[in-house]
Amino acid sequence: MVDLNTLTASSSIPEKVDWLAERYWKFSRDARLLESLKGLFVLDEDGELTKEPVRDPLTRETAGLMVLAPSGSGKTALLMRTIRATQVLSEAVDGRPGNTMFVTVPAEATIKSLAQLIAQQAGYVGMASKIRTHEAWAIARHKLRSAGIRLLIIDEAHHLVRPGPGRDVPGAVQSLKHLLQGDAAVAVILVGVPTLREAVMSDEETDRRFEKLFLKPINAGSPEAEHFAKCCGWMASSLGLTLVARDRLPERILFAEQGQLGRAVDLFKETMTRALRARREFPSLVDAEHRFEGLYGPREMSPFAPGNWDAVRSELEKSGWGR
Repeated sequence: MVDLNTLTASSSIPEKVDWLAERYWKFSRDARLLESLKGLFVLDEDGELTKEPVRDPLTRETAGLMVLAPSGSGKTALLMRTIRATQVLSEAVDGRPGNTMFVTVPAEATIKSLAQLIAQQAGYVGMASKIRTHEAWAIARHKLRSAGIRLLIIDEAHHLVRPGPGRDVPGAVQSLKHLLQGDAAVAVILVGVPTLREAVMSDEETDRRFEKLFLKPINAGSPEAEHFAKCCGWMASSLGLTLVARDRLPERILFAEQGQLGRAVDLFKETMTRALRARREFPSLVDAEHRFEGLYGPREMSPFAPGNWDAVRSELEKSGWGR
């Protein structure tokens, strides 16, 4: 990875592309997530996080958090960056010990297969395939405790609560609640799309145990949109590129991706990458449109059509763009 201090105009194209890919864009949501984390863990006398989850003094239950937003909003990157920037939390990965575990739920996962996955990541090998669900969870919870895990982050958690034949949504919701109960309880963060909350709401006891953090899209003209534009300008300048002011590329990108931060950042990075590899000083609307078309298919008119942006946006809105 290329360090910011070593990136210069003489850096190679591959170095610049790698540097760009590694850049994380910090927004107000980062501070909001950190504040939510402080609701999951005991704080020291300075108000800083410790490694110990909060427990209700009467029930001994730990606390949970849901991070909710549509696909492409940057939920996973936000969680990973926040955990890695928090000194007292360390990720257990690739055999390296830590007190935080990320688990990504596969699309077809069941609540039993999630328990098996958690146990496996915590170091348990050879769980019988015909094991009963409650037995799998007993092993998973024991392994979390013995591995020193204090925070379990379940990404793509909405896959657990999809309805359909053979699916046990109430059972899945109960299993998530049980992670917060007993001596082996851990703090839990569920990450998913808004349908996750809708399913969990079916059980009032579980729903109230999880604080909700909704990641809203960035609205045009908002302070967050201005911050996004400044980040784009700084990033381009650091790469030796110049954004053409009249193109208003950051505004077009946010509009194209309906304000979803993760997708907007990815589209901007890919647009810069195309300009770098083509050895152009000025990223173009064509660069952005080619990437956008590659993701979503050709359109009669896109947000990257040439011409005055206000006029282009007006035409798109008249045609029902984004609805």
